[in-house]
Formats: sequence, C-alpha cells, structure tokens
Amino acid sequence: MTKGINTEINELLAMRYCAAELQLFNPNKVNSATNGINASHARGRGMDFDEVRRYQAGDDIRLIHWPLTARSGKAYTKVYHEERERSVYLLIDQSSSMRFATKVAFKSVIAARIAALLGWAALAQHQQVGGVVFDELGAEYIKPRRSRQSLLDVFNLLTYPRKNRQQGGLANSLQFILRQIQSGSTVIVLSDFCSLTSEAEEYLRLIAHKCELINLLVYDPLEASLPDRGIFSFTDNGSARLEIGDTLQTKERYAEPFAKRVDHLRNLSRQNRMQFMTLATNDDLAAVLKAGVNRSGK
Repeated sequence: MTKGINTEINELLAMRYCAAELQLFNPNKVNSATNGINASHARGRGMDFDEVRRYQAGDDIRLIHWPLTARSGKAYTKVYHEERERSVYLLIDQSSSMRFATKVAFKSVIAARIAALLGWAALAQHQQVGGVVFDELGAEYIKPRRSRQSLLDVFNLLTYPRKNRQQGGLANSLQFILRQIQSGSTVIVLSDFCSLTSEAEEYLRLIAHKCELINLLVYDPLEASLPDRGIFSFTDNGSARLEIGDTLQTKERYAEPFAKRVDHLRNLSRQNRMQFMTLATNDDLAAVLKAGVNRSGK
C-alpha cells in the first residue's frame, strides 16, 4: 500500500475538479501586494478597460474620454489593464526531509497535490504554468506554457523523476528560476524550508524584487508539537533511537525549532513583500488555499 507515500498521477489529474472553484489568480486588480494569493495585473494601454480618471500630464491624448470631458469641462482619460500572459512557476520540493508524515500523506505528496491545485487553477485563469521539481540530488525544469501538457509534464516529474537532471537543492533551484523569470511572473515555493540557507534567502529576496513570490510551508502536525500524552520513540532507519517524554519542558523544547523556522520565514516574507502561508498534511488543502495567504503584518 503506497497511498500517501508516493505521488500518484491519477490523483493529481483529479485535483482539476477540486480547483474548479478556486479563484487564486484573479484577473482583477488587487490593491495590496501582500493580501491573498490573487495575482494583480500591471496597468498600461491594452484591450481590458479598467477605469476613468482625471487627465495627467504625459497621458496619451488618444485615450481621452471625450464625452465625459465635454460634460464636465475637465479632461478625463481612460485606463486599461496591460494585456500580457502571466507565467506561474511552481517550485516543488521533493527532498528527503519532505518524505515524512504522521497524518494523511508524506509532505512530498501534499506538496504535489497543492501544486496540482494551483496549476489547474492557473490554467483556468489562462495563465502559463511550469516550474521546477527538485530534491537534494537534482532538479528538472518545465518551461511555463498556457497548455495542459506543461502541467502534465510537471505531474510526470513528480511521479517518475528523471535521472539526468541539473543541480538540485532549494538554493540552486531558486537561482535557476531567478534567471528564467520576467517581471510580472508569479513564483510559488512549496517546501518545508528545512534547507533554507542564507544563500537561498538572498535568492528569495531577488525573486521577490523582480516578481510576485509566494512561500507555502508544508509541515506535519508532529513537527509543530507532540501529542498530549505518551512517550515517543524516534528512529533514523533503525540505526539510532530517541525517546521523548511528555513533560511540559520537553514539549516546549521539542516545539521550539519548528516555531523558529516558521517565524523566521514569516518575518523574511513580511520584510521583503513576499506572501506566506503554512499548510499541514491533514489540512483541507482546497479550503486553506481558498481562504488565502496570511496577511502581512498580522
């Protein structure tokens, strides 16, 4: 029985129906760069009408709203959304630290399911979808396209990793994506961020300066806290064994590393205008995504 241990492509394909109600890549303008998971459009001349506002020096006189200008006696101009396709890059961590769970499925499987939800939602909103599937040994890149096949290529990498791959790891994958993205893209990192180094942080900052960046931290409930009662044994492939009791002091010491990791990533995201949210392996993934990303400053 491998359900929850290995990613299954049929499950990723079925996520299409779960993603049908998700409006994660809203084509409408978003006022804040840090509220929710909706992607905002740049403004400029195009076919998608946005609003009418007072004429400003330098505005294209061809866009003057003549009827309103004549009625009011003051010059008004029309504003349009800029027409351009948005590229969504999914960075999906499949490292050894992600192959752990006590609830529902491995973090690596949950990350794949989240990527499927986001990918289907992006395609439904006419976005280009691609990205990188990586572990500590290697990585594989799928160029974003507004095509179902590009998402299927990502799914194939999640279920059948290739052998001839580029250099892996979080930092290397971020560095690679930094070279690929264009202004206006959206980059979504799905990871437990156990391998977050100062080098990886710098690449996150550079990406966030160039485009929209969303950090989704995937975790298992046991990482956050021990259950209320019991003595717990941990092994490392049978070669080492650690027993932890259920005293209050022990529980606090156990929970501290995870809490620090979450706080550090939250602060990094807030300070650099990145979006951030956490997803547990036993969460209702579609419901949590629909609720949106934690708001900066909250």
